[in-house]
Amino acid sequence: MHYAKLKNGHLAAVLNNQIIGLVEAASRLGMPLRATCLHELIAAGIDAQTEAEALAKAALEQRVACADYDSHLLQTPLGHVKRNIFCIGKNYADHAAEIAAKLDAQVEVPEHLVVFTKATNTLIGPHDDIPLHQGVTEKIDYEGELAIVIGKQGKDIAQHQAWQYVFGYSCFNDVSARDLQQRHLQWHLGKSLDGFAPMGPVVTPTYGQPLPGDLELTCTVNGEERQRARLDQMVFDIPTIVATLSKGMTLQPGDVIATGTPAGVGMGFTPSQFLQPGDRVEVAIDGTLPLLNQVATK
Repeated sequence: MHYAKLKNGHLAAVLNNQIIGLVEAASRLGMPLRATCLHELIAAGIDAQTEAEALAKAALEQRVACADYDSHLLQTPLGHVKRNIFCIGKNYADHAAEIAAKLDAQVEVPEHLVVFTKATNTLIGPHDDIPLHQGVTEKIDYEGELAIVIGKQGKDIAQHQAWQYVFGYSCFNDVSARDLQQRHLQWHLGKSLDGFAPMGPVVTPTYGQPLPGDLELTCTVNGEERQRARLDQMVFDIPTIVATLSKGMTLQPGDVIATGTPAGVGMGFTPSQFLQPGDRVEVAIDGTLPLLNQVATK
């Protein structure tokens, strides 16, 4: 079961390779639906989510408001983010090492969470073009990541309770302008150009349960695998990330946290392999649906 957002903005579910328009299904079947978008569904809580799942299953059984799965029919599942996207840097030791090697610096695996944010203007969905920003940057890089979506408000969350605050997870690409990132030292500008946060095509609920450590993430460019890693290779696991971010700062339903990228980014190659016009980047994670975007051609 996955949640998505149709091009018309309505909440959808993806089940058994079918996209189910939940708003249309509720109207035609006379069944309850307390939300028309994913932000509303997350805020409405577990009872509303249970109703939405029952509706999706009934619609699938009766072939109401169903279409064969095609990610071209979807936009980014949240539609928008209400606050900046939280991002975790250097959260895979091999990625920290590859970047240190390129910068001729000492490898430093962080002792504490490295946190930055991407502005709200960055979010785009499946098949949306990653902008070139010609004249602004010449070194656009990909970073395949697992993103989590917060499911309920929380502050000072204990690590052992962290998964209870996670609604679900999704594929994410932390697109980065490496020249801006290095020029300005603080990463925000290099990470926050328009369209630099592809996410989707769905959010897959976790139902308060931890994701398995052997869950794998891959990222390919034009079909060539560049990144592959397991969740248990993170320096800081998801409970640690949630607990640390929530210390003295309230996390809100719908907040997005990108949990870091493994080795294999374009900057790490010799010579570097930055994205070029027309390149196709796919991020895939076990258990959810893959995210595909193309770099704009002009």
